[in-house]
Amino acid sequence: MGAELLELAGVDEVVVSDPVFDGDFTVVDDFEYADVIAAHKAGNPEEVMPAIREKVGKLAETVPKPASGAIHFTHPEDLGMKCINDDAEAVADADWVMTWLPKGGMQKEIIEKFSDNLKDGAILTHACTIPTTKFNDIFTELGANVNVASYHPGAVPEMKGQVYIAEGYADQASIDTLLDLGNKARGAAYTLPANLLGPVCDMCSAVTAITYAGILAYRDTVTQILGAPADFAQMMANEALTQVTALMNDEGIAKMDDALAPSALTGTADSMNFGSLAEIVPTVLDYLGKQD
Repeated sequence: MGAELLELAGVDEVVVSDPVFDGDFTVVDDFEYADVIAAHKAGNPEEVMPAIREKVGKLAETVPKPASGAIHFTHPEDLGMKCINDDAEAVADADWVMTWLPKGGMQKEIIEKFSDNLKDGAILTHACTIPTTKFNDIFTELGANVNVASYHPGAVPEMKGQVYIAEGYADQASIDTLLDLGNKARGAAYTLPANLLGPVCDMCSAVTAITYAGILAYRDTVTQILGAPADFAQMMANEALTQVTALMNDEGIAKMDDALAPSALTGTADSMNFGSLAEIVPTVLDYLGKQD
């Protein structure tokens, strides 16, 4: 992602700080770099990634785990980045600090090591592993005057040309900067409320996508075709979402279909199979019918 910012977005300098640069930093040089880049630019990364993953998998058996060791396709220095092992030095005078933190309770401990060196008003983003709300809370507790957002790829970074920018804790100028750089570097940049970053970018996005599509299609059908008032449509949608969530929580996701047979919906939902819902309901009903 740093290379994208340098090569595609016109960023002047990228400094990477990681303890692994003092450890066993192993570079996989079995593949032609130009061929890998060409495949990604053409939208066909799977032409090259399987062989790379196989090689990395074998190396992983011999290379120490982070932070003592790491496996990379190329060295960041060869791409024009400065590599150091000092977070405080890396963030000094930086306009944008992009973090990629490990999971668990060590995020604050890591941030404390460099928070005093942050430029006033700097942009601070996370790429994953921590909710934006919690990320912002850490900087607030430490008294840092920064603009907190996200720069989340919403996928394994090499797989998709996209990035998601969380709103709510950064000024508009910072959001606009991230949008501009994200569109140039990743190809597509989206803003969204901070609390939706997990539902949109993490594993549950499959649920979010289906649910959101259903709500929008339902809304258009009942308001535009049936002429129902929007507040009535919202009340009914809220009832459905609330009760299905309660069913999952009460019964457990593994057993919820024991309490409500999926086919029970095939005789009711098909009555709404017109308008915008006509594009969604048949496929959904086919799936529900397979569950019994």
